[in-house]
Order: sequence, then structure tokens, then C-alpha cells
Amino acid sequence: MPYEVIVELDEALSDAEAAAVDVAAVETLVARVLTDEAIADETVVTVLFADDAFLQALNREHRDLDEPTDVLSYAADAEADDAEAFPGMPDDEPPYLGDIAVSIPTALRQAAAASLEPAEEIAHLVVHGLLHILGYDHEEPEEDAAMRAREEGYLGPRIHAAGPDAHVLHR
Repeated sequence: MPYEVIVELDEALSDAEAAAVDVAAVETLVARVLTDEAIADETVVTVLFADDAFLQALNREHRDLDEPTDVLSYAADAEADDAEAFPGMPDDEPPYLGDIAVSIPTALRQAAAASLEPAEEIAHLVVHGLLHILGYDHEEPEEDAAMRAREEGYLGPRIHAAGPDAHVLHR
């Protein structure tokens, strides 16, 4: 693979939550998105799967929101779109794109609410976070439509079949 996709499972996850993550599938999906988005070879991205408490702590620290969320992303280039680099990342390595943090408990709840398989929702959150790092957003209706179209291009239309309220945390 021309990319380095670092996948980490937080030790706070239960065995069942950790088992919901197919590391190889995540690595393949991230590499496919990076390839399709014409990102330079050897680019590095980290995906951390954690619990609600960890995502809540990140959300509180970086967004002043004291609540759990489903996915957060941090672009390594702090100057791009006022993004904040994830703390402690090396700056003398191959091109570092950024970090994605996904709450597995929230992903599992959202999967059930949207009638999706856990793997589908986990993939959705990974793609959503990665697209944010790549500069996509959903603040305006046109941006939202473009981001949803990219997500559906990678994951199929089923990912949004339950409607916009199924993924209210990352709206």
C-alpha cells in the first residue's frame, strides 16, 4: 500500500467493542479514499477507535463541547481551514495527513438506529472524518450535499438511507 494507515484500539474498549473493528477493512478503506482523492503516496493517517469518555474529553478540550460525539478529526496542517493538529504528532516524518478518532459505543448505537451493520457505520464515520481532514465540510447545504455525495460514492447510498437525523452527532 502506498499509504501508512495507523489503526489503534483504545484499551478502554470492551472486547465486544474492539471486535466490531475490522482493522484490515479500515486500512483498505482509508487507502482507497486517499487514492481516489489523489493524496500523495506515503501519506500517513491515524485512526483511533475509543470509547465515549475519550471522545467526550477530546470534544471538551478541542471544541468546548462537554459531550460525547461519534467522530472527530484533526488535520496535521494546523494552517488548513483553521484545523488544529492532534497533540504530540511528529513533524519530521513522511507527509502526515492527520488523525481521526471514532467512538465505537456511539457507532454501535447509531448503526442500530439507522438499521446498518456496525461495520457500515464504523466505515461511515471513518470516511466522514477523513473527508473533513481532506477539506470537506457540511456547514452549508451545498457543502453538505457534496460531502454526502462523496460518502455515498465510497459507501453506497444505503449509508444515508435512514435520513439525516440518523447521524445527528456529526451534523
